[in-house]
Amino acid sequence: PTLSVGQGKLHHTMLWLGPKGTVSPLHFDPMDNILIQLVGSKRVRLFSPDSTQHLYAGNDGNQYNTSAVDIERPDLDKYPLFQEALPALDCELDEGDSLFIPRKWWHHVRSVTMSASANVWWR
Repeated sequence: PTLSVGQGKLHHTMLWLGPKGTVSPLHFDPMDNILIQLVGSKRVRLFSPDSTQHLYAGNDGNQYNTSAVDIERPDLDKYPLFQEALPALDCELDEGDSLFIPRKWWHHVRSVTMSASANVWWR
């Protein structure tokens, strides 16, 4: 069997630079993407799209693809369904590592050190 991801058409690239502790809050992208770690390291936590109903997307003024839950310090009184989300997948990217993030997979990213990374999205 042949595995295909989208139509293979490059959509967008982005270079991310930031100090230790920089956070990209829990969100999903509508397209497949690859996160490429160029310098330093990042910690990534992924949640399946099957957890969407437990992640409070679009609440508290957030965009439809961004969770209101601070997953590092979740307020379970305010967001009780978060504890029912499927277990997260955790990984750490070091220089030279890449991570494929399928479309609509939720991801939270924190720079462990000063960091430079790139994203490539395609259709």
